[in-house]
Amino acid sequence: MTSPQLNLSEKEQQKRESILGGNLLLTILSIGLPLSLFQFINRLLRLFESFLASAISAEAASMVAYFAQMNLVIVSTGGGLAVGVALKVGLAYGAGDYIQVKKIISSMLTVALLICVVFSILIVPTARPFLNLIGTPTQFIDEGIYYFKIGFVTSLLMFFNTIYLAIEKSQGNAKRLLVVNLLSTVLTLSITAIGVLFFDVSVTFLAIAGFISQLLVFFIALYYLLGKSEVFAFDIRYIELSIRLLAPIIAVSLPIMFSRMIFDLGKAVVNSMLVSYGPLVVGASGIGGLLAGLATTVQFGMQESGTTIMTQNRGAGQMGRVFKGFKSLLMINAVAGVVFFVPFYLSTPFITGLFAANSSEFHAILIPVVKLMMFNCLSAVIQTSSNALFLTMGHTKILSFISLANLFIFRIPLLWFYERFTTVGVEVAGLIMKWSNMLTAVLSLIFLVWVWAKIRRDSLCVG
Repeated sequence: MTSPQLNLSEKEQQKRESILGGNLLLTILSIGLPLSLFQFINRLLRLFESFLASAISAEAASMVAYFAQMNLVIVSTGGGLAVGVALKVGLAYGAGDYIQVKKIISSMLTVALLICVVFSILIVPTARPFLNLIGTPTQFIDEGIYYFKIGFVTSLLMFFNTIYLAIEKSQGNAKRLLVVNLLSTVLTLSITAIGVLFFDVSVTFLAIAGFISQLLVFFIALYYLLGKSEVFAFDIRYIELSIRLLAPIIAVSLPIMFSRMIFDLGKAVVNSMLVSYGPLVVGASGIGGLLAGLATTVQFGMQESGTTIMTQNRGAGQMGRVFKGFKSLLMINAVAGVVFFVPFYLSTPFITGLFAANSSEFHAILIPVVKLMMFNCLSAVIQTSSNALFLTMGHTKILSFISLANLFIFRIPLLWFYERFTTVGVEVAGLIMKWSNMLTAVLSLIFLVWVWAKIRRDSLCVG
């Protein structure tokens, strides 16, 4: 089959020209600010969902957390695969190879859809024996079988939607991502809040709300993927389920999938170790992590923006703009780190008071823990900037190693040391977060120097 010539729309052409030839600082900000708000809303949504589950009962909250861990494999696989798709689409798009872009999009969406259908057929009808087989508590099975089924299908929808969102990110369509996220969030919160606060509902209702929300995103995805864009729309004629096309995407995605699954399981190990300091410390660690995450949303949004821009420029062979893009990203993240660290750190007593539930004891634990975790704003300057460059160059193995080192080489050993050889009290939850992230930033810097030198060396050889 001879592929027809594919053309960009006027809007797509203008955005591509801005990324490949415009002011890098302004372009990173214009794409990154909506992505930062996107990150901020997602973090708030996770907090609100936990609150609503707790409003039903403590058992409901435990069951929700248990089944969330079970769906971790699907979510991590989708997230990892999305990284590979975004990278390869961005490189091909930057190079002007629109046929390859369309092949990747059409093929990976087909793979994602097939995975969703197959797993739905295998797991949903056999949910009860499957849960028994893996040792799920009988109470959770009896009370949450429908929650699991609906939640499992929702996770599969999220798997597909994540691939779609990665395609939007690879184009730099930050505003569209933000609108989709806002619609999804408003729908989820409206349905869930009405059900929990005004009616006597079970956790199954929470699952239904999540399913409806992801279904909305799925339909939005279909609207754009089957739309007018010649390059970024799905087309059955461009499906190519070959090793040549799929293997590079899967190879670059696998390290991210693996490290995300292991990292989330490792966080459970940290929580189990913190129990020796009391249950309030575990709670303070969770709240502190949430607040530190909110304080760094701008930096992580800029990371995604910088990755999109640098990847397209790498695809276009403009390594000079990749270097300049990285420097601009580093400067933006450094400013954001200071701007958010200072007010969050100084206002910690007030902010933590909102989460202390009128408990002076819990508030006294929260203040030092959260203050220490706010240093993440500073360590994230190096981490988010270097992550963007590593992703741009396809160094996902380095990213995975750094992520796992944060937990298993730094955080867990530090906690073990504090437990056995010091008299440090409840602030230990903040200390291990602060120092593990600082050490991770140093490790990232070491790899950054190596990658930077390698890029410069290769560029000179090519030149």
